[in-house]
Amino acid sequence: MSEYLSLVLYLLVVLAIPVGISCIAGRLAPHKPNVNKGKPYECGVSEPFANQTRWPVRFALVAMLFLIFDVEALFFYPWAVALRELGVAGLFYIASFFAVLGTGYLYARNRGALQWK
Repeated sequence: MSEYLSLVLYLLVVLAIPVGISCIAGRLAPHKPNVNKGKPYECGVSEPFANQTRWPVRFALVAMLFLIFDVEALFFYPWAVALRELGVAGLFYIASFFAVLGTGYLYARNRGALQWK
């Protein structure tokens, strides 16, 4: 049981810090209710976007492309760590990965997906 004592202590500290910060913030925060504070607020506009026009599809497309290319960049770290073990085959794997990634990028660029107009 003594070997788990440090783990239990660590978990108690990990739980105590956010609870303590939340309690302190709740006590120190100013409480001045106002009608405007209760209204919805989105991106600097006091009227919610749900009542306005529809979102442009290009906005969602650029966001999805960013996520796709960003997540693909996460594969470079494990490849770099295991590069010596993979040898020449690892270079082939990353070259094929770059080929697929580059083809997707060129396709998106040629279709005008990255132009914000």
